[in-house]
Amino acid sequence: MRINSNIYRRFNSKGFTIIELIVCIVIIGTLSSISVPSALKWVDKEKQNSYIRELIGFFELVKKETRRWNGSCTIQTNSFHLNPYDNSLKKWQGVEGFNITCLGMDASKKKGITSMVPKIDQKVFQEVNVNNFSFTPKGHLSIPNQGRLQSNELVIIIGGKPNSDSYQKPRCIIMEAPIGMIN
Repeated sequence: MRINSNIYRRFNSKGFTIIELIVCIVIIGTLSSISVPSALKWVDKEKQNSYIRELIGFFELVKKETRRWNGSCTIQTNSFHLNPYDNSLKKWQGVEGFNITCLGMDASKKKGITSMVPKIDQKVFQEVNVNNFSFTPKGHLSIPNQGRLQSNELVIIIGGKPNSDSYQKPRCIIMEAPIGMIN
């Protein structure tokens, strides 16, 4: 019995050999082992940058709303060691970095401002040089006297937590009193 050589070539020429498949899997594995950590680090950096943008926007909002509604808002630094873990969602929750109390505005305006406080991600840290500060009815930044050290600047340092794999170089937000200009 003779095998038709055309049929044999047709069946044999389709597909990949085991060696070709193994080489492709090794190449894909190598590329993913390089790119995945870089992508995760980029995501952590963007979380930090996002928090900075949200915080600057929040301070601008408070400054404008106190001027608009002739009220004042006192902002207190919220100190916490670790973000709470939500078992139902199986993830770390964000924590508000600041507590805000507004006076001289109606309830809806106060609620609008207090609901906009940005939340800190679990991998981001924040340090502030004063415990509390306020925005006056003219929209000016007021920093109370902190003992012997009188500062006319509010400095907020934001970065990735140093002991984690997502460490990022810290960045600063500086607000100068009384104008409240943000740098």
